[in-house]
Amino acid sequence: NPRQNVLGGARFLRVLANRFDGDLVLTVAAYNAGEAAVQKYRGVPPYAETRRYVRKVLHHYYSFRSMERALALR
Repeated sequence: NPRQNVLGGARFLRVLANRFDGDLVLTVAAYNAGEAAVQKYRGVPPYAETRRYVRKVLHHYYSFRSMERALALR
């Protein structure tokens, strides 16, 4: 069920955001690599795939945010 999948993912992101005190980078890294890996390395794990994932997600996030702000100024 796509709806349940999206809602479950959103809930999981909220749990991770709470666990990492709202740190977006650590939250995204934990979503990809697991919270144990983020805790073990005390930051983004040195996994190439996780580092690419974090960069890509943050790029899209900040692009969307800037576009959202530009539209709000109109």
